[in-house]
Amino acid sequence: MRIYLFLFVLVHCVFAQAKSMIAFERYGSIWTANMDGSNAKKITEGYIPEISPDGKYIAYNVVDNSKSANRFLAIIALATGKVTLLKNVPSSNSFNPVWSPDSQKLLFNTFIGSDWHLALINADGSGYRIIKNTQNEYSPAWAANGASFFSHDLNAIYWMDFEGNLIKKWRLNEIIAHSSMSSGSHIHVAPDGKTLIMDVDMDENIHRKNWNEPPLALWTFALDSEKAIRITPKGVLAWSPFWINSEEFIFLEQGIKEKSPSLFRGSIKSPSKTQLLENVQTPSVSR
Repeated sequence: MRIYLFLFVLVHCVFAQAKSMIAFERYGSIWTANMDGSNAKKITEGYIPEISPDGKYIAYNVVDNSKSANRFLAIIALATGKVTLLKNVPSSNSFNPVWSPDSQKLLFNTFIGSDWHLALINADGSGYRIIKNTQNEYSPAWAANGASFFSHDLNAIYWMDFEGNLIKKWRLNEIIAHSSMSSGSHIHVAPDGKTLIMDVDMDENIHRKNWNEPPLALWTFALDSEKAIRITPKGVLAWSPFWINSEEFIFLEQGIKEKSPSLFRGSIKSPSKTQLLENVQTPSVSR
């Protein structure tokens, strides 16, 4: 009986630890919440968080108090609250850390000389290096197998290996007409590795008083067929998509009368959506 009880407790703990969680930014702080938006709680001060796939850590940006407002990378352990600054990054301006599928490494943007580059570092702060041929590329996203990555340079989407070799390139205006990207545009790869989801600036008029930039729309891009599909209708402002699984995703949307975006859950197989949280930026999900 004791053996069965021990096994039950062990299995229960494993499943409890594997429960997915949302991390997000709100008013200059890092927060977490359950997948239904419940139990939202502040974790620490910081910006642009991404929770690790195993749900144990959050990588994020900290900004110092200098006139230059330098940006550095940090990792917080959710179990202990311990914060580790990644001091082996020589640049004083790095941002947007994204986790490898095995939760062991980070890809991020870093400013070297007069250009942005993509860089790689281990979660323990070792192994820092610039990835070749990534000058002025943004929004890195790991391939599902962790052996390559995707990024964009505002005009094209790149698929590259970590030696800087080009695997594939797609010009944005050839796959999505009347579109563009900014340095803040997001790309994310589905867990099955088959589909990208991204936010794209559209050349459209939406006539909204609470928005004075190009309207943002969500698109998927199938890597095998190289077909792009718009998944949010014209007139809806949506951005920062992040896959939950290979069908469902979270994203931000800002309504006509809203001053800040809210977090929603959606599916590529259904037009319906569920609101989870208000006043959210840069959301991510653990597996």
